[in-house]
Amino acid sequence: MWPILPFVPFLVQSNGPPDLDFKVTVTKHLPELPRGRLIFDSSHGLWKLYEAESGFLLESPDTETLQPQIRALISRDFSRSEVWVRQNEALWEQGAVWEPLKVINPLVEVCLATRLGREGGLILHAAGVLTEREGWVFTGASGAGKSTLSDCFAARGACVLSDERLILRKMAGEFLLYGTPWPGTGRQAKNQAGRLTALHCIRHGEGAHALRRLPARDVSLFVLQQGFLPHWDHEAMKGTLAFLDELIEKIGCFELAFVKNPDIVDYLEEQRLERSLVPS
Repeated sequence: MWPILPFVPFLVQSNGPPDLDFKVTVTKHLPELPRGRLIFDSSHGLWKLYEAESGFLLESPDTETLQPQIRALISRDFSRSEVWVRQNEALWEQGAVWEPLKVINPLVEVCLATRLGREGGLILHAAGVLTEREGWVFTGASGAGKSTLSDCFAARGACVLSDERLILRKMAGEFLLYGTPWPGTGRQAKNQAGRLTALHCIRHGEGAHALRRLPARDVSLFVLQQGFLPHWDHEAMKGTLAFLDELIEKIGCFELAFVKNPDIVDYLEEQRLERSLVPS
């Protein structure tokens, strides 16, 4: 089943080796592969990760039948995977036998979250906006207003990288935010990046917008609840926590309570100007 529209802008040609390399075999019957110790169970029947002789074994069921849909052998550095996908006969009339999303979710996410954690980065449940001067992140639980804020900024001509998930990384001494092909209800997904200048932990407010700087501990607790954390890998979790500590130390982090009004864009810009006029 292709194309998957949000992913199309992210297709690129590259002469270099890929960071993540997947070999996919579509088959009627998944191979029986020996399982080692269960490392992580994502619950809700989504996927499980086991130890394997060559690295790790990931198994993901069909969400309707709960029968195994994917088995994948993952290398110890999470860079290479040999994947078997059970063909879907229900797709035959549409000229297809498998769905790439069955591999992308969860296998790519597991490998991506692990590699980011080990190298200094994070997948965050958040919206990201680039203006002429700012790179703003708005993180919060589902329903907190990420797509609403994205729409308000888009209406003003800002670049909305995503209204659902971002990648945050430190590159050449700077914190950057990247769009991803996982959009929210606003269907915003751009293959662009920019410098991170502020992070906002958002919630719905009453009566008027309110912004306050958050203590580091409060930011950490809030962001960890919205991060895609590599719990299955000690090194990656350690790297994620160190990355987050440094980000909170160097980037302005705020709690934003806002009402559903397009003037939120003006409000945030006014707050930014007021902070920039205060002597350091």
